[in-house]
Parts: sequence; structure tokens; C-alpha cells
Amino acid sequence: MKRVQHKVVIATHQPWRRSGIVAGVTALLLAGGWGLYSYTRATTVSDFERARTERDQLLDERRTLTRDLRASHVEIDKLKDQLAYAGRSQEIDDSACATVKKSIGDLQAQDADLREQLAFYRGIVSPQESQTGVRVYEFKVSKAAQPDQYHYELVLIQSVHHDKRLAGTIDVVFDGAKAGQKQSFKLSDTVVGDRKNLLFSFRYFQELSGTFRIPEGVRPSRATVQLLPEGDSPKVEDEYDWTKIVQETRAS
Repeated sequence: MKRVQHKVVIATHQPWRRSGIVAGVTALLLAGGWGLYSYTRATTVSDFERARTERDQLLDERRTLTRDLRASHVEIDKLKDQLAYAGRSQEIDDSACATVKKSIGDLQAQDADLREQLAFYRGIVSPQESQTGVRVYEFKVSKAAQPDQYHYELVLIQSVHHDKRLAGTIDVVFDGAKAGQKQSFKLSDTVVGDRKNLLFSFRYFQELSGTFRIPEGVRPSRATVQLLPEGDSPKVEDEYDWTKIVQETRAS
């Protein structure tokens, strides 16, 4: 059987040493905590101040931008109003200009019509024409809708100094050429419709009109209008160049 050996350990009892170690560790922890606190506080305050400064700057910038934006909106609204007004003004100007141009055109047309009427009535009441009886005031022809057909207008007048009614017949002869040969035809022979005999009967003036057909291949060059009044009034004969009396289209 193995013998058990016992050892005796002798230790010195020092109770103050343990307390000192604890106090030192505690002091170190407190010092470290205070340093960390101071550093953290200093850093945090610095960051907070910097952040607040940056925030204030951003707020100022936002307020400035907001103010500028509002000013821009006001300016845009003004420009829009000016543009709309300018557009309306242009439309008004264009409309007014078109209206004025139309009015001028209408007045010019009326003026031409009045001049023509004035000349017509002057021809009726002119003292220089007091010795004459019936006469041709106007004779003209214009193309009709159908090929080789023409519309004619004939106006007869007499002076107001002769207030008796005039009556008689009208004979219109067209001279021209066909295939190089002279050719003539009468209006009464080529009138379209029932009016074959051209008659007049009036006191001051009379307008006659109708449609006639030019014979195929004939190119008119001259027209002769003869007025044959009843009674002892003299015969009237007027000649007209075709190119002077013909019109390309009928006047409306």
C-alpha cells in the first residue's frame, strides 16, 4: 500500500493588498470611462454643431430657392398672359385687317358699279344726246356653260327729252371666217330657246339678254347691231369688234 505524503503550505496574510488592487482597477475604469465620455461628448457636440450649421445653411438655401421659384412662377404667369394677349391681339389685328380689306374691296366694287350706273343715267339725260332717239348703250357677249355657246347682253336707251315709247326690232349679224372663207350668221338664227325675234319696246331704257350658238368652225371677228324703230324714227347701226365685246366668263 502506497503511502500518502502531505505538504504544508505557509502563506502570508495581506488583506490590504486585495483592496488596493480593486481600488486601482476601479480608478482605472473610472478614468477610462471619464476620458471616453469626455472624448465622445466633445466629438458629438462638434458633430452636432456642424450638422446644425449645415442644416441651417440648407434651410437658408431651401428658403432662397423657394423664393426664387415663386418669383419664377410669377414671371412665367406674366409671360403667359403677355403671350396670350399678343396672340389675341394678332388674331384681332388679322381679323380687323381682313375685314378692312374686304370692306375696301366691297366699296371699290360698289364704286365701280355706281360709276357704271352714273354713266348709264348720264347717257340717258345728257343734253348732247337730246337730238337722238334709240341707241345702243352696251353690247357684250360671254362664254356660256355649253361649248360653242355664248350669252349676250344688250342695253338700249333713249334720252329723257324723248318721253314717247319706242318700239321696233333688233337685227344682230356676226361676221367671221370658216376655213379661210368669210362666213356670217344672224343672232336670231342661232338663239337658243324660243326667242327667235328680237323686239324692243321702252320709254327710257331696256335690257335684253339670251344665249346663242356659234356655228361649228366659225370664228367671229365682228358684230353689227341694227335697231329698226317703228314709224319715222331713223335706223341705228353700230359695229363692234368681237375681241372688244367678248368676255371669257360671264359676269355674276
